[in-house]
Amino acid sequence: MKAVSGTQMHELDQKTIQEGGIPGTRLMRIAGALAAGGIMEYRAALLKAGIPSGNVVILAGKGNNAGDAFVVARMLANSDCRIFLHCAVPENELSGDALTVFQELPDSIRENISYDLIPDHLDLPFALIIDGLLGTGFKGELKEPYRSWCQLVNQSGHPVVSLDIPTGLNADNGEADPDAIVADLTLTMAQPKVGMFSETGTKLCGRIQLLDIGIPAEYSLGLMGMIECTTQNDVAKWIKKEEFDIHKYDRGHLLIAGGSRDFSGAPMLSAEAALRTGAGLTTCLMPQSSTLYCSVPKALILRKAEDSNGYFSALSIPAFDTLITKAAALVLGPGMGTDPESVTFLEHALKTECPLLLDADALNLLAAHPELAETIKERSEETVLTPHGGELKRLCETFGITGDDRKEQGIALAEKLQVTLVVKGARTLVISPNGAYAVNLSGSPALATAGSGDVLAGMIGAMLMNPELSAFNAARAAVFIHGLCAELLCPAGSRGIIADDLLKVIGEAIRKVRVNA
Repeated sequence: MKAVSGTQMHELDQKTIQEGGIPGTRLMRIAGALAAGGIMEYRAALLKAGIPSGNVVILAGKGNNAGDAFVVARMLANSDCRIFLHCAVPENELSGDALTVFQELPDSIRENISYDLIPDHLDLPFALIIDGLLGTGFKGELKEPYRSWCQLVNQSGHPVVSLDIPTGLNADNGEADPDAIVADLTLTMAQPKVGMFSETGTKLCGRIQLLDIGIPAEYSLGLMGMIECTTQNDVAKWIKKEEFDIHKYDRGHLLIAGGSRDFSGAPMLSAEAALRTGAGLTTCLMPQSSTLYCSVPKALILRKAEDSNGYFSALSIPAFDTLITKAAALVLGPGMGTDPESVTFLEHALKTECPLLLDADALNLLAAHPELAETIKERSEETVLTPHGGELKRLCETFGITGDDRKEQGIALAEKLQVTLVVKGARTLVISPNGAYAVNLSGSPALATAGSGDVLAGMIGAMLMNPELSAFNAARAAVFIHGLCAELLCPAGSRGIIADDLLKVIGEAIRKVRVNA
């Protein structure tokens, strides 16, 4: 799925209306209906988490964004919600499709519309705010009453859902007014907007959910400057229904080599995540001297290798060689430590003839020993690196890559090492060896917790064993599902989740993407 600018989105809308023969009011009704469904799903998730939201405050401006809000109000009028509609302009200032759908509002709503917004209006218990003030046409600075209304929303403390894009954010370049609405969830229509992926846009949009309103995909072909995104629709195409008579060996045997005397839990997180993502078998190889302080999944095969002072070393290679012959893919690095004697083990493992993922301390060892880059580039099978911000910085310093933009740094590093690179963080980037990249649309700050990356490593490892997926798409699929796990666990806010919790909902997240996967 491609992200477009606000200007391009307007062109696609007009093309759909003029060439596709779909009236603008129909597009608006579809968008509003889908948004209402997304809002009800969000309310259900909030309620499941113990957060009721029966009072729905809907804010509408005067353009198409307001039209979507009016449709939402009409749809929710038939639910158990109590609707409070606040319009920034009177009816005589509405026109076109927005006026048409406004006039379709039931009397129960039209008779109680407020044309102002004061603090008392938001002093409601169990409230959810719907932002339909300004859409993708916004540029420059907020004017009154929009500025005051946005300030009140941001001060309210209530969960906020923005329709298409948060009010005050420029869809073309990601610049924003200082008082732009900070959303918890953005329900964006048809295609993501480029401005959502700026540093400011990332902070304002919160979670992003894409609503397919029926604009033909071929209309966007040839548009310039679009950004590739990973959406639920993309992942649903990659994760297929399995054959009913599938065998565990058909799913693949994943080897995870990690752990040390200091960190034994990390490879356990990776291993269980791999099993729950679909690996038929998972073997975890750890140094003999490492001590486990956690429970081990009974389905996991645990093996120990001779070591040096609790870390992998040349002494560990025989045990590794015995196990790698049965593996369809290898994950190397979680909890491994950076002991100098581990470099020999790492160099040997890099010569493995199966898909390989390097994570955590394997990346730090690589940063300390740039001579290993040649071995990586010479590999016949695909290689995936999964650095977070600090690890990316160290790798870039080692390989002479400058600049502050993580996308440009990531592209340069992926091309230099000829690897698939997963640059972890808000809106994780997955970059191919040729520099193509995709922005992930799932996830939340709940992932900012120790061990989250170890879970992701195991999930990618399991996906790498799918012979129908490139490493690029395998990583994109795993990253999206990983983010979706956080959304399921924590629909509002970010605290209270630990990495262990992610394991419990991997299956649920996969089935949300594709029900029969």
